[in-house]
Amino acid sequence: MKYIYLLLITVLAAGCNRADRIEIEGTAPGIKNGVFGIVDVLNKPVYGDNIVDGKFKVNEILGYAGYYRVKVTNMLDTKITHIPYEVYLEDGKYSIEVNGTDLTKYPKIKTESKIQNELSAYYTLADELVAGIAQKVKEERAFLKSSAGKSLEGTAYLARVDKLKDLQQQQTAVEATVIEKFIEKYPKSTIAAHFIKNVEYKDDAVRYFALYNKLSDEAKNTEEGKEIGAKLAGLAKLEAGQTAPDIYGTDASGKAFDRKAFAGKKIILIDFWRAGNEVSRQNHLQMNSKLFFQVNNDKAFGIISIDLDENKEYWLKAIKEDAMKWPQFSDLKGNESKNVEAWGISRVPTYYLLDGNWKILKRDIPYNDISFEITDYLEKK
Repeated sequence: MKYIYLLLITVLAAGCNRADRIEIEGTAPGIKNGVFGIVDVLNKPVYGDNIVDGKFKVNEILGYAGYYRVKVTNMLDTKITHIPYEVYLEDGKYSIEVNGTDLTKYPKIKTESKIQNELSAYYTLADELVAGIAQKVKEERAFLKSSAGKSLEGTAYLARVDKLKDLQQQQTAVEATVIEKFIEKYPKSTIAAHFIKNVEYKDDAVRYFALYNKLSDEAKNTEEGKEIGAKLAGLAKLEAGQTAPDIYGTDASGKAFDRKAFAGKKIILIDFWRAGNEVSRQNHLQMNSKLFFQVNNDKAFGIISIDLDENKEYWLKAIKEDAMKWPQFSDLKGNESKNVEAWGISRVPTYYLLDGNWKILKRDIPYNDISFEITDYLEKK
């Protein structure tokens, strides 16, 4: 009995120490010769197999349970590409069927993984709702890059650019609808915050913040949930119509910012920049030669530049070199500046347009759109 007991203990211990494995039985109808590959979060290839006559297999030790991406290549037609499919791999078996004739479609995946099943539900819904508009965006981009697009006259070309922007806005709106419908179907989902994090939530922070507030407490308390919740809460305060934050720091002489000094303006451009950022510096030269003097004749327009450097000498030298005669402010704390957090700055240069009441008109506006937006606003006023 003693030996039988020891044997049972040994068998149980061996079972408990078994390494997690990922076992995939895959099919790809329509692909005779191809490659099925999986990369980790660092885009490093970790698993894969050749697709032969529409079949492939993977049976490997699982490095970690989590998100991965799948890339499928048809070696007989390498021009056919797709955005890599996101999958969630954990210990267990997966049956994956790739649509070999349309690689843009999310694969059919059968598994006991709850998270993967929710991923499948989300991306299948996205295929249904986004596919049409995504194809139009792709076609419009391709046209603008083609010789026919490049040969268009100025106004005709701009009209096609506007068409692309409109399609992109429609696509962004549909992406929010996909998340909304997913939350309705899976109100207890723990990964819904993951989907919000992976879309352009900054384009409609108010709507995405409302969606975030519908998530389960468990989803909000995940690492991704906490991260995206904090960002959305801040961005929701920076939408058009909201009162803009104060500006932290002082001007070159040490005088603190006072928004009352700009109350007489009808429209104000807020310019976030760094001395070492070449794009910022070039734009300052254009503001001097074109933008500023064209629209500032009636003193209805003003510029405020907020520097995100740490070195005062660099800041002041750049002001002089760029001949910036409009108000300048900085708290000289670089990335740790309160202005970065308050205004939601993730890159420089970044531009805002405010009205004379310090209300936000436009956030994160492209530099090339600034002149038109200012002129259009002043004409309407």
